[in-house]
Amino acid sequence: MDFGVFYDSPVWAVFLLIFLVNLLALEVGFRVGLKQQERWHDVDAEGGNLVLTSMLALLGLMLAFTFSAGIDRSDKRKAAAIDEANALGTAFLRTSLVEEPGRTALQNELLDYARTRIVVRERMDSREERQAFVQETLGAQAKIWPTAQTILRQREADVTTPLFLRAINDVLDQQTIRLEAALDRHPPQVLSMLILIAVASLAVAGFNAGIRGIMSRWRMTIFAAVLAGVMYIIVDLDRPYSGFIQMTQVSLELAISDMELALEKP
Repeated sequence: MDFGVFYDSPVWAVFLLIFLVNLLALEVGFRVGLKQQERWHDVDAEGGNLVLTSMLALLGLMLAFTFSAGIDRSDKRKAAAIDEANALGTAFLRTSLVEEPGRTALQNELLDYARTRIVVRERMDSREERQAFVQETLGAQAKIWPTAQTILRQREADVTTPLFLRAINDVLDQQTIRLEAALDRHPPQVLSMLILIAVASLAVAGFNAGIRGIMSRWRMTIFAAVLAGVMYIIVDLDRPYSGFIQMTQVSLELAISDMELALEKP
């Protein structure tokens, strides 16, 4: 099952979709329960409450595990952004160890590349815009290594050369690491199972209410809404640049600010 709609749709649409699916499961279960009243005289005696309790317990476990996994991936994205900011700052400083010509050009290219690493929310709204963003940052990155090679060819190797090369390589490597962290999401099978368990739990709850012939709709609606909210947050954690919970990029912004300040000095 493709969950791309969860990541490409507006925030309100994702929550509304989950909420409506929950309400539909609840209502269908209630309607079926009403029709089965004659066969199910006592829901407790038939084990209906035991099944519902077990389903809700399983749902709670699934929510806890998926929420925890989402938080863990979010922390990894933050760490990847900080590591990239540190790599860019280190490369920029170590570039100052080499002489002109080439030093200022490489520093400017590092600055231009760093600017492309700031993810703008408006550019994450669709797959086409995300692909264009990746191509832009790859284009800026592609200019760095040829300039570094030119600098190395025109100077004799010394003790600073390995430090300089390692810093440039770290910048190039961090792009892949951060891209992988950004694209790491819940497997579709996990989200499918979460939705299945949630729908089944609400359907069983509605069915039990239907057997009794009465259901407090406002309380069940609140439960469906809260459940939809938790499920939405789990999905939203995998939308760090386009969802409700935005990932901070302060470390990259500070690194760019330091580079700009250094290049402005005479």
